Amino acid sequence: MSELFHGFNLREYNENVRRFFLFGVPLFAGMMIQSLLYNLYLTRLGFQEDFIGQMAGLAPLASGLFAIPTGIISDRVGRKPFLLATAVVMAVAQVGLCTVTGRMPLLILSFVAGTSGAFIWVNHVPFLSENADPQRRAQAIAIWMSIQAITRMVMSLVAGSLPDLMGHLTSIPTDQPDPYRYALYVGAALCLVATLPMLGVQAKSSRDKRREQDTPVAFPLRTFVAFGAISLCRGASMGFSFPFFNVFFQQALGLSTPMIGIVFFLSQVAAVPSIVAAPAIARRLGAIRTVVPTRIMGSVALVVLGFTDNLALGFACFLTSVIVEAITTPTEMTYATQIVPSRYWARMQSLRVTGFQIPAGLASLAAGFLIVEYGYWATFALAGTLRLASALILLTVFGKQARHPGEGSGH
Repeated sequence: MSELFHGFNLREYNENVRRFFLFGVPLFAGMMIQSLLYNLYLTRLGFQEDFIGQMAGLAPLASGLFAIPTGIISDRVGRKPFLLATAVVMAVAQVGLCTVTGRMPLLILSFVAGTSGAFIWVNHVPFLSENADPQRRAQAIAIWMSIQAITRMVMSLVAGSLPDLMGHLTSIPTDQPDPYRYALYVGAALCLVATLPMLGVQAKSSRDKRREQDTPVAFPLRTFVAFGAISLCRGASMGFSFPFFNVFFQQALGLSTPMIGIVFFLSQVAAVPSIVAAPAIARRLGAIRTVVPTRIMGSVALVVLGFTDNLALGFACFLTSVIVEAITTPTEMTYATQIVPSRYWARMQSLRVTGFQIPAGLASLAAGFLIVEYGYWATFALAGTLRLASALILLTVFGKQARHPGEGSGH
């Protein structure tokens, strides 16, 4: 773990990177409040898992549909306009989602909110890769992921207690939607605050862009197809599981909202050192040897989670799943930037986002109906199987490089 921060000094990163790190704190705080509380808010409006699945599915569908156009346009106009739009669209859409109660307006707003996902997830890796020195790229991505995890860790506790606080201030019981609505407004305000540090980001010079675009580099088709397939499996796995974790803990395991916040808090406590350690593990073992066995372990945890009604075992499986994502996601991101020429970074990331988000949205749409009809075991088993498939594809396509622990590190 100490290897990651060897020689680390935040001042050695340029102002763009530092501002980007500051941008992430309020943005992820607002996103965490929404992630933890919104489905619980919907249940208090009287909606069941089938409608919650539709809501959860539309946002990633929008992200997936907008990802490739976002990647193409951001290559031309830069990352800053899209990163600013992320915070603004997310804040405005969240206010709408917490204000209207009709089914169709909620579905439309969920789709609109999802476009902000394309803006951030397509551009975060290219932005850091363009603005951080090559030797610090892995560290910058890991720090960015750590900021995300730490912010979510803190906000898990805060967000879990916000409805009780709002209920106390308004004298409205928390079995009503209003305390949750007011708590969600706080999240929208935090997203809007995220625009402030981004305003000072300086655009990359047009000369640098022209130099990169004029350099002839063969298009890595095989790599694009492989990462597209991996993202498809990962996205569908996430769609079948992640949007329903909070409802699962409340409906199936009987936890209160503050306790769910503590569960998410503890999972992020475990995630942070895992993210920090990921680059050092990948340097020692190689990216493939790091990702494949870890992701297989996570697939088993998801399957077991769907079949258990024991809180301790359920928490252990959930914790394992979070740690797996914490280790494998930044490792895979960094590996992609190492084996793909820089001129294709945004297009690769937009493909990964599209391949992830559209299957995630479709899976969430299907999962809501499957849960109502069969229970959580069906969707979590599908999620585990798909996560296993993503590991096997990675091993099949890039496995020969696993003999060399530093694969891609010098590219």
